[in-house]
Formats: sequence, C-alpha cells, structure tokens
Amino acid sequence: MDSKKDLAEQCANTTGKQDCARDRILQAAGRTFAEKGFRGSTVREICDVAGVNIASVNYYFGDKKSLYEETLLLAREMGAQKYPTPDFTSYESPEDRLRGMILLLLNRLVGNHSEPWPVKILMKEILEPSAAAKPLIDGYIEPFLDAVFATVAQLLPPEAPESLIHQTAFSIVAQCLYYRFANSLNRMVVVDGSYEKEFSVNALGGQIYEFSLAGIRGAQQRLESEKQGQFDSAVV
Repeated sequence: MDSKKDLAEQCANTTGKQDCARDRILQAAGRTFAEKGFRGSTVREICDVAGVNIASVNYYFGDKKSLYEETLLLAREMGAQKYPTPDFTSYESPEDRLRGMILLLLNRLVGNHSEPWPVKILMKEILEPSAAAKPLIDGYIEPFLDAVFATVAQLLPPEAPESLIHQTAFSIVAQCLYYRFANSLNRMVVVDGSYEKEFSVNALGGQIYEFSLAGIRGAQQRLESEKQGQFDSAVV
C-alpha cells in the first residue's frame, strides 16, 4: 500500500489544508510509532510518510514527544468511536454488565479494525507504559477498570476483600488481553481452519464470561465457607 497516497485520500474531503496536514502527520505518526515504538521512530520518516516538511512537526506539535502524546489520544478516540462505551448503569444486573464489559474490551482488542495502528500503539503502552501514557490511563483505562471493579464487587459477597475484587477483575481483563497478544500464535496452533468461527468476538465473549462467572461463584463459596468456619469456632 502506498502510505502517502493513502494518507492523501484520507484528507481528500478536509476543508482546511492546515488541518489536513496536521491529520496526515498524526496518521503517519500513528503507523510509525505503532510499528517501531517511540524511540525507534524519527520525525524525518514520519514527515516523509505524511508528505510534509520536517518543520511541520514543530509547527503543529512542538516536538516528537508532544506528537507521540497526541497520537496516543487519537488512538484512544478512534477506538472509542468505533466501539463506544455503553451506559453500563442501564444494565439490569451485574452479570449483564460483566458480559457487556467483556464484549466491549474484546471488540476493541480483537474486533474488526480497518486501521490497525491504534490498537497496536495502545498495546505497546500497556506492555511498557511511558510518561506519555498518563492521560491515556487517567481518561481511558482507569475508568474502565473502576467499572469492572464495581461490577465484580457486586457479584462477590460484601465481606470480599478489596484484593480479591482487584485480582478477579484483572483476571477477567487478562483473558481478553491474551487473545490480542497471542493472536498470531493462536492461529498457528488452531490449524483446522476453524479459528474465525470458533474464536469470534461473540464466541470468546461467551466463554470468558462463563469461565469468569464460575470463578466468581467459586470465590463466593470459599468466602461463605470461611465465614461459616469462623462462626462455628466462635460458637465452640
């Protein structure tokens, strides 16, 4: 694919030339940073892909670090626009909310993305967070995790310690992340041509939901048994 031609086509309907140039730089930066990381990317190659003068980065963004921060925010917004966060408070039960959260995360991680660089660059930041990731964490990742924590807390007994709530929530999220990080490996292992069907977002969502709910119920039983044991000891 001709990167310069592709970026030019994206700006074909842009009314302002300056806005178009800025958008082309962001798109070029996103693809380059996603492929090579912040340290491995140069302003010169980004500008070459965008088809702009090298001074354009300084004009629009100030420096490479600021450009990277803007690129992360764009990646976040592109993911949120394609798969918007529903109003989880409108769900009838915490079980329904949990299923919805799993499907949302899977769609954003392994769903159909016409432009794959936003997911790739966000995954790099999850693996090795940089200082530039703080706005991403504060405005995107942490609110989602807080919602998962709250949902898990509703599914566990009131006496469940906060550590158990966090561990359970992280385990659920980790199952979704696995299918992003190990996607290529999974396709090599499942060689009978059934991957697209058996490992679709909906299929994975159902399996992760059922597995997670079973784990939560197991934790419920353990907490109840411990509580009963403490009661029996107190009676004796």
